[in-house]
Amino acid sequence: MNRMEDIYPFILEAFSKDLTFTFPIHGTSMLPMLKTGDLVTIKKVESLQKGDIVLFRRFDESFVLHRIIRVNNDSYDIVGDHQGIVEKNVLFGQMIGVVISYNKNGKEHHMKNLRYKIYKALVRITLLRKIFGRIFK
Repeated sequence: MNRMEDIYPFILEAFSKDLTFTFPIHGTSMLPMLKTGDLVTIKKVESLQKGDIVLFRRFDESFVLHRIIRVNNDSYDIVGDHQGIVEKNVLFGQMIGVVISYNKNGKEHHMKNLRYKIYKALVRITLLRKIFGRIFK
């Protein structure tokens, strides 16, 4: 079992009590914002919008923390900030939680503050460049 598989039942238990859940992340797909060891706090998914960072479960049972870049009628297109390959048609039912804050180097950052909103806008521009760069190579 991997770490997310081990803590998944605790996430579900917290959400059943309308609580948030904080855990350390592993990987590089969300660089430069998040890196291995940073903590994220997620809450139960109620609604989603473009720019949200979500924890979802792929059909192969792996867990992924990536950003929504497009909201479709019945699905979402999602990609890591440090990646250019978009996962298309991720279903709402695959979503586990949405990030509401993260802790980096002992300092908590909320997703609603102005600094993060500026970062999110800049990331979207960078992601578009990466994606179009791959398409037009």
